Parts: sequence; C-alpha cells; structure tokens
Amino acid sequence: MKIKSLFLFTLYMLLLSFTVCIAGDVPVLKVGHVGHDHHTALYVAAQNGDMFKKDYGIYLKEIRSKKLYELYDGNKLVCELELYKVGGGSKMPTAMDQGMFDVGFGGVAAVAFHVDKGRPMKIISPLHSKGDMLVVGNDVPVKDWDEFIKYTKNREEPLKVGFKAPKAIALLIFQGAMDEVGITYSYDVSKRDVNVHLINMKGAKHINPGLLNGIIDAYVCNNPFCAIAEEKKLGTCIADLNDLPPGLWKDHPCCMISAMDEVIKEKHDLVVRFLELIIIATDYMNEDQKIAVKSASQWIGTSIDVEERSIPTSMYTTDPDDQVWLNGVYTWAHAMEELGHIKDQLLGKSNEEIDRLLLDFSLIKEARKNVAKRKK
Repeated sequence: MKIKSLFLFTLYMLLLSFTVCIAGDVPVLKVGHVGHDHHTALYVAAQNGDMFKKDYGIYLKEIRSKKLYELYDGNKLVCELELYKVGGGSKMPTAMDQGMFDVGFGGVAAVAFHVDKGRPMKIISPLHSKGDMLVVGNDVPVKDWDEFIKYTKNREEPLKVGFKAPKAIALLIFQGAMDEVGITYSYDVSKRDVNVHLINMKGAKHINPGLLNGIIDAYVCNNPFCAIAEEKKLGTCIADLNDLPPGLWKDHPCCMISAMDEVIKEKHDLVVRFLELIIIATDYMNEDQKIAVKSASQWIGTSIDVEERSIPTSMYTTDPDDQVWLNGVYTWAHAMEELGHIKDQLLGKSNEEIDRLLLDFSLIKEARKNVAKRKK
C-alpha cells in the first residue's frame, strides 16, 4: 500500500509540474483602460465571447471578471489577457511607461504629451471620437447654445463653468467657441468684467458634485458624466461640443489605443490578435448600438438610461485611414503648440513628422486584414 501510495503521489506531482510548466509557457498581454464608455469596445470583446467565437473564431474566455481572460484563436490558446483599470489623463500613459501594462486605452492628448517629452510610445489605433458636452445646472435657464450666449453676456455676475483638466480637449473646444462668439472669460475668479469664470475641477469625478454643491454653474466634459448629470437631474446637456463654432473640431478624436515601442516589437503578434478583437467589437457596436449600451452598462455600473444617452454622442472607429480622425490629431497638435503646451519632440513638426513620431498603425492595418479574411 505504501508503494502504491508513493507511486500515486509521485504521478500526481509529475502531472502538477507538467501543468504548471505548460501554464507558464502561455504568454501574457497586459492591457490598461480608464473605465468609461469611450472604451466600450474592450468591454464588448470581454463580455461576448460566444458571439465572437461563433462569428469569427477568435474570442476571450473569462477567468476572473474584468481582470483575467484567455484569448483563443480557434482551439489555440494565444495568450492570457490581464486587464487593469487606471485613472484618466496622464495616469494611463504614465502607468504604461512604468511597465504596469503593455497596451493602454486612453486619450490622444495624454499620450501625445508623453511622446512630446521623448517617451518611447505610439498611438497604434484610433478608437473613439466626439462625446464631449456642455452641461448647465438647473438654475441656468437656457436650452441651447444660442440661449447660452445671450444668457452669459447679459448676466451681472460671471457664470462659473467647470472643466476636468487644463489640457482637456473639451476645454480647448469650448474656449474656441467662446472666442468665436465674443464670450469673454478668465481663469482668475477675482476678475469681474468677464462673462465666464473657468474653474479647474481637477478630474471628471468632481464635475457633478461641483454642480450639485453650487461650486460651478455649468461644465464641459466627456460622457458618460454628462448623461449621469441628466439621469440624476443635476443639470441638462444643452450642446454637443462637436457642433460648436467655428467648426474646427468636428468629429474630434478623443480616445485611442497605445503601446510602448518595445511592446510593438516584442509582442507584435499578441497585440495584433488583441486588436482583431477590438476591430470586431467596434463593428458589432456600429451595427447594433444596443450591444454597446448593454456592455458599457454592465461593465461600468451605469444605468441603461445613462448609456442610451451617452453612447450615441460618440463615434467608434479602428480605421487607420479615417482622415477626419487623423486631421483632428493634427489640429490638436498644432493648437497645443500655439498655446505653448507642445514644447519638445512635436514642436514645429509637420503632419508627416507627427505621423512618424506619434503614430504606428502597422499593427491595426495587419489586424484589419486578418479580420477581413475571417469574415470570408
């Protein structure tokens, strides 16, 4: 009996060692995201594995919800996918630069500022555009942009308008619109001879509480925060910033997918497979918006009502040849340079030079070809 028990124990340990060895050979791709609905393609891919498997043969299998997945191509386990939620703004590219993850979902601006400082990272795919709104509190009696202009110009006191960060594209668009229509503004709240005081709320999470507590009268920010304000009856979205004059920011780029230069080289095949999932997810979302609404709501914890308000204000794309998206990147870079925010690697660069320094669409182009073949 002792010999038999010893044999069984030895066999068990050998099998365990073999399993650990095999598991250890599975590569890992680490992906960071900010956790709002501009990154819904990631959530669609994570939550609809059966649909992906049936239609395309490439899919994610959930191991731990919102944290760990296995990426399969047919019956082959390609890699493990680890997901990390990080803060917005510069936090995502900073964390990626520090090696916390390989691929990052976040804002074009945040990555571009890191590239301007000489950091070895690239935007590897478009992801999202638009989605920024002007919201007014319940005490501001206006229903649209034209009424907003008249109201701010005729007030005795400056209107307090909040924004989430000094370099946010929503603020840039809003300032340009005010310049166009002659609304005067200042960041100095001691100045009383202006129409608007611009208030830095230091993060989107402080925007709605600021509206509720009267710290601000209105704000410019991205969804779903604006849709949440309407759901909670804190305020009303009176204008899509996409539509404001002078029309320079029509369909402006907001979010993208990025990676470190080293990852692009060393994990090329893994990143391409992952991007195939994002392409397919984006196609699903554009074909049926209900998929996006449901996935975003389940992942983020927002209500269906919020996402039904928020998702339609955005555009989702993975097309590297989308000239509108690209032109928006160039427009943003040149505008930031004029404001003195671009100071180093991107300073004085032409559109072609910005392409070379900031963008590497080779992987998304390869992934799109692969998806086209899967469709056939």
